Amino acid sequence: MWSTPRLGPLTVGQALPGGRVTALGCAPGRARVEVALGDRAIVEFDLAAAPARPGPFAALPALSYRRSAASFAAVRAVGDALAAALAPAWPGVTAVAWPDVIDGLGDDVDATVRLADLLPAEALARRACVAPWTRLEYGARGQRGPCCADFQVAPADEVGAPLALWHGPAMRGFRRALASPDPGATCRATCPRLVGRTDTLAAMVARGGPAAFRANQIATIAAILDGAERPATTPLEVVFPATSFCNYDCLMCSHGATGTLADERPPAFYAALAAIAPGLGRLEALGGEPLASPVFRAVLGGDAFAAAPQVEFALTTNGSYLTPDELARYRRVRLGHVTVSLNAATAATYQAVNRGLAWARVRPNLDALLAAHRAARNPRAITYSMVILRANLHEIEAFAALAEADDVAVRYMLPMQDRNRQSILTDAATMDAAQAALAAVAARLRARGRAHEAARADGERAVLASRRARGLLRALPD
Repeated sequence: MWSTPRLGPLTVGQALPGGRVTALGCAPGRARVEVALGDRAIVEFDLAAAPARPGPFAALPALSYRRSAASFAAVRAVGDALAAALAPAWPGVTAVAWPDVIDGLGDDVDATVRLADLLPAEALARRACVAPWTRLEYGARGQRGPCCADFQVAPADEVGAPLALWHGPAMRGFRRALASPDPGATCRATCPRLVGRTDTLAAMVARGGPAAFRANQIATIAAILDGAERPATTPLEVVFPATSFCNYDCLMCSHGATGTLADERPPAFYAALAAIAPGLGRLEALGGEPLASPVFRAVLGGDAFAAAPQVEFALTTNGSYLTPDELARYRRVRLGHVTVSLNAATAATYQAVNRGLAWARVRPNLDALLAAHRAARNPRAITYSMVILRANLHEIEAFAALAEADDVAVRYMLPMQDRNRQSILTDAATMDAAQAALAAVAARLRARGRAHEAARADGERAVLASRRARGLLRALPD
């Protein structure tokens, strides 16, 4: 049942004969009204479209109340008033509008509601991807857009403040394309999120928080439904590389060889993000290795976003900097999601692929991260990530088993380029092997009730299947 500030003619705080409304709730065919009587006793009234037996209030037999220490005479005065007020609107009173449900989450930053529980199926399926309305991403090579530049047809090199980029030509172009039947003008067919339909309204979760944040979420959802090109919103999520420097030299990634701390985001960048913090839900830092940036580590250890308690930080990291002491420094920020790029299920493959710290050095950091998650839900979620290469292809299923053993999410990605001749997309046999392993992983994930992770694995597998069907044996992106 969802909390709501309004229920038909009733509002939270409204005075009634003999009491005052203190809380309202609603679900399909049901409603709840909590009333504080004059002596401060709390009475809960229930409405049901198909009650087991009529309630004691003649004006609305669907209204009953839960057992209370208050006398029936005291309850009846309030119940009769509620019945008289609600009867003209019953049963339509339970059809609470989705904006009211989101607004009813209130200031509680841990309160959530899935849009899949609020919107009809037609609305949920209206957009193949919602990222152009929710997310602003700064690319590693200066590109700007709603997603990874590798999956954009023509990445834009726009510059400007966050809001200028948000309302700029590139983002407007993506919104036009995703509001049309064919997003091919801006989106590559190799995008696994688009292919797997993992970034849709059905996957969105609205959260509680300050009024400005709730209002921005409501406006964003309305803009998605309308296909608005120039929404009167600010980003719900901003993604950026904190630096290109990395202390690893992974087989498939050039950051270890070419990255530099000279390009780390300066304090002014984070100050600009703090200016849009009232409507912001998430800041996601990528790299290189984001925690290699002293400026970013200072942001995590500081209070720049203290006035926006709903802002969660997410990061993709190799885990080498996440020592127990460093984790303790970040206790004042909300770590919404930490994705650890492990790329292997065994110590030997970990060293061969990542070419950084030994597995024995990283495993204690993972254990500290898992302990922080279990003890205080900070981070709220953890994902182990694998870029599928020739060198780790044989460990795809074992990697899922590692994530399952640690009770974290799992993610797979196809490699970009063919660094060190590691792309699996240049050979039919490796593509087929990856498809078979991903299918097995997806089936296991579904059996465990992890449908979203399974859909993501299926998205990667679908890209492989499409390229095999077309006879494409070349590295991404294309």
